[in-house]
Amino acid sequence: MSWLISAALITCLLGGLLWKGYQLSRQPWNLPLQGIVGFLAFALIGRILRDVVGDASLVRGGPVWSAVAWHAPTSAAVLSLLFFFDAATLPRQVAKRRTRRNLLVLVTAELVMIGAAALAPAPRSVPHMSVIYFAANLFMGCALAACAVSALRYARQAERRLSMGLRVASVGFVLVAVTSGIFAAIDVEYWFTGTLFMNIIGVNGTLSFTGIVAIVIGLLYPAARMRLTAIRIWWRQRQAYQALGPLWTALHHAFPEDEFLRASTTPWDSLRVWDVHRRYYRRMIECRDGLVRISPRVARLREDHPADTPLPDLIAEALQGSPVDDGEHQRAVPLAIPESNSAHDEVDELVALSRAFAARHSATSGRAA
Repeated sequence: MSWLISAALITCLLGGLLWKGYQLSRQPWNLPLQGIVGFLAFALIGRILRDVVGDASLVRGGPVWSAVAWHAPTSAAVLSLLFFFDAATLPRQVAKRRTRRNLLVLVTAELVMIGAAALAPAPRSVPHMSVIYFAANLFMGCALAACAVSALRYARQAERRLSMGLRVASVGFVLVAVTSGIFAAIDVEYWFTGTLFMNIIGVNGTLSFTGIVAIVIGLLYPAARMRLTAIRIWWRQRQAYQALGPLWTALHHAFPEDEFLRASTTPWDSLRVWDVHRRYYRRMIECRDGLVRISPRVARLREDHPADTPLPDLIAEALQGSPVDDGEHQRAVPLAIPESNSAHDEVDELVALSRAFAARHSATSGRAA
């Protein structure tokens, strides 16, 4: 199961790196995007190295170089994440200056880890392993605490949905920073006494995992909300597009020249978000244009019919004649116009008319049969 989780994590990191890397190639000056790409790249390197060199245990005292191999890029990933928040909330020069200062701290921590591993008398050494873990946990604790501060600063500047996600992420950053500090204290304790408090380690590990989950949820929440909203809009537009079919078909048969030129005719048109959006508005406009064209004849028929004659009946009768000839030089009249100027209400009005038109056609066909 662990290899499956690792493979899924590597796949997600690699996919995110390719996606954001492509965006960065088109916007190389974008500092926040540079931070995201750096985070994904170093996190991916750290995850791969951990799988390649194997896990390193503090209790077993090593292997010391295995610990350095995946702690070093993981620390760089945390610094890249901090750079993202600083670049997103601070002036460009201030963000660069803070990052240069933080980079010196990272280099110092990694030199301590490398030095401890180089001075170890054997591949496994508890005192030297304690130094490696202490340096890594202390750096990541400080960096994650700074991420929490930057995330809260970002939340104060962001819109409501993004602000909520950043506040949740900041809580996660605080949890992981505190647990990293506790782990650093445990490393010192183990260095001097050679004993570990397993109950504390278990609780601390659970809190750290909870913090990581909160960070992931907080950072993904705004994008997830946006995607869900896009899916709801896509579904509503696709349903409206299909519901407008009966009215559009009748009007298109009468006025085929009003149809817009199609940019694509692939089978995926009815599913892809942008194509559904484009086809939806095209059909709505074509229906409205057709009603404008047929409206003079409908107005004439309305004078000869009772006032309560349904509009679908009048449109059907008008379409049976020659609306182009009869109504070409007459003034258009409004048909199926909502009380408000909302585009959503206008679509609802057209959908209701189309459904009534389809119901009338079905009833007429049933009587004819």
